Amino acid sequence: MTTMPVYFVSHGGPNLLDDTEYPPNGAIASGLRAIGDEIKALSPRGMVVVSGHWEAGASSLQVSGIRAEPLIYDFYGFPALYYKQQFPHTVDPQLSQRVAELFKAQNVPIDTVARGLDHGAWVVLKKAGLANAPFPIIQLSLYKNESMDMHVQLGETLAELKKEGIVVVGSGMAVHNLRDLFGSRSTSLRSYVEPFDKQIEQAVLGPSSERKNGVLQLKQSKLLRQAHPTLEHLMPLHVAVGAAGDQSKATKMLEAYQVSMSWSCYRFD
Repeated sequence: MTTMPVYFVSHGGPNLLDDTEYPPNGAIASGLRAIGDEIKALSPRGMVVVSGHWEAGASSLQVSGIRAEPLIYDFYGFPALYYKQQFPHTVDPQLSQRVAELFKAQNVPIDTVARGLDHGAWVVLKKAGLANAPFPIIQLSLYKNESMDMHVQLGETLAELKKEGIVVVGSGMAVHNLRDLFGSRSTSLRSYVEPFDKQIEQAVLGPSSERKNGVLQLKQSKLLRQAHPTLEHLMPLHVAVGAAGDQSKATKMLEAYQVSMSWSCYRFD
């Protein structure tokens, strides 16, 4: 069976689905669609998504997919049409159990739960063209903590799935500061966005043997708390780096900036 790549994607809000705001031929939409086309061409056996919008316990996890559940519309103040969006997909209870087994083997407490995909998963996957994908999609939580080390280890536990035909996707944002996005009328790019994005790029695209340490060193960045006042949208990057391992090649699939956000996306194979 072909070993699958790992992806880190930046997911944005539900307005990502607005083809006027994010036109199909624009950099963000076309970049995400290229990722979706790649994944479909791989014909994976399934997908496990880790989103910045689901945190379980400080040292315990949850995994969905034991049965199909409605989507979670975990966003507020958007036009009504976004709360009617659908993302048809299938789930796989056996894949959920397999994920749980991997963590139990590492003595990590994990529960299998009935939960729909949150917008950190379904919005970006829909924009990528993966509605009605011919493979099941389940979601795994993050830890409810800001430990970069623990989230890299989370990814390392998922690494075995790549050999089993499963694509692992970390869905967050390379830079994510909503306070600066909505708290000012200025639409100019904030001074920290591109420099912090380039710190990520240097860590990810540098020698693969140094990648893990590179993303862990982001905790020392003077720009960290400007780029991420809270770290839940950065942790999926650490999960992806852990799942990719230190023998993988990294490719930057998308680079785009908006005010206080970076949309950078990566593939590891």
